[in-house]
Amino acid sequence: MAGHAITLAIETSNPSAWDESVPLRPGVAALSGTGVGDSKVLGVEDIDPTRRHDDDLMPAIQRLADRVGFRPSDVTRLAVSAGPGGFTAVRMAMTVAKSIADVTGAVCVPVPTAVSVAAAAVGMGRAGASVSAPFAVALASKDDSLFLARFDASGQPAGPGRVVRTQEISWSGIGVLVADRFLPPGGFDSAVAAGVSIVRPVFDPVACARASWSFQSVDPARAEVIYPRPPEAIRKWEQLHGRGDPPIA
Repeated sequence: MAGHAITLAIETSNPSAWDESVPLRPGVAALSGTGVGDSKVLGVEDIDPTRRHDDDLMPAIQRLADRVGFRPSDVTRLAVSAGPGGFTAVRMAMTVAKSIADVTGAVCVPVPTAVSVAAAAVGMGRAGASVSAPFAVALASKDDSLFLARFDASGQPAGPGRVVRTQEISWSGIGVLVADRFLPPGGFDSAVAAGVSIVRPVFDPVACARASWSFQSVDPARAEVIYPRPPEAIRKWEQLHGRGDPPIA
């Protein structure tokens, strides 16, 4: 693989959303090519989401490099699923992506996780399409609220997405909801009542890589994770001490 331009993608954003009903595991992938149309999957290395995946991320990348046969200097793009997702999961993935980009000179492309999931849902990943109508992706459910992003039938976003309460959701124009098992009961009930089908999300690094071509690269030092709400540690700090500088994580 020496001399080939390779996109290395990391999709480990929501490990707790995976269970045996989801056909693919999260992990890392290597693709060649310079865009969606000519991209070729060189290899994928799954990460077991039932174990501490953050301990296996760098070893998984090394296993993938050894199996596919690429060197760090062959990596020209780092695509990383940037959240919403698990606090530690997205932070670790972003740190690894930024570190590799900094060392190799590769560009870093943060991909909103809702867009990565949407790309998988329309068949841009390893699995077939699970949607064929305008749809929404629900992530980061908490209590009676969730992060909701809308897409057309081809997977193009209708906006950046936002946190909404389940009773605020309008299902008009949405045929499918892509949501994990943490979807609040109110969201499930209102979707079913509106005739909206519910399918499970697939967190696929191949879909993340292909979705990344729709986004500009950023200076690795400026790449940030997407938290739709203040992280729990910061919220608790502010409860105890008031607003100000949060503890250093």
